[in-house]
Amino acid sequence: MPPGLAVADIGSDHAYLPVHLVRAGLCPRAIASDIAEGPLRNAVETVARAGLQDKIELRLSDGFREFAPADASCWILAGMGGTLMARLLDAAPWLCAPSTVIVAQPMRHADDLRAWLIAHGFRIEVESACRDTGRPYMALRAVFNAECSMLNVQLGAGYFYYGELINNPDPIAREILARELKLLEAKIQHSAFSKMHSEKEALDDFRSRYLWLSR
Repeated sequence: MPPGLAVADIGSDHAYLPVHLVRAGLCPRAIASDIAEGPLRNAVETVARAGLQDKIELRLSDGFREFAPADASCWILAGMGGTLMARLLDAAPWLCAPSTVIVAQPMRHADDLRAWLIAHGFRIEVESACRDTGRPYMALRAVFNAECSMLNVQLGAGYFYYGELINNPDPIAREILARELKLLEAKIQHSAFSKMHSEKEALDDFRSRYLWLSR
């Protein structure tokens, strides 16, 4: 995430991420939110142990429902599916404002999240990959820019499925791309005929770019 921005972590659970960001000096203040009181109680303990009660606010909220635009500049969603992320973002249209930064780590269905971001004027700046306890994960950073709609028409047909990971040389990124390619192939095999043309076009684009990378 860009350093120096106020952060809101949506679905923070134990608030480990906000504590890390504030401790490391990457953000001056943060809000850790969760939909349930149980996880928020865990967050209270984490923040108290870190002695950061004056810099990290805890908030009970269903997604962005209890938030306002001035609460943060960087909004983090991690540890949930891309479909749910897109639904939460869609319920907060005020996020589509200049300089809004979204940092997201979708566990699955990253294509749904990318599709929402692109459709609503966000430019995906970078996608990174890492491995934790043997499992590969990806995360992305997107910034709102109303002029992005002009640039987005130039994206490949399969962009929602490979995103900026296609430009990441990390072997873990390649591993994730290989998995996503197989998932798209399986999806098309079971698609209704009416959906097949656009998805086949996406698959052809994905395959050509992935094979070029594998040379």
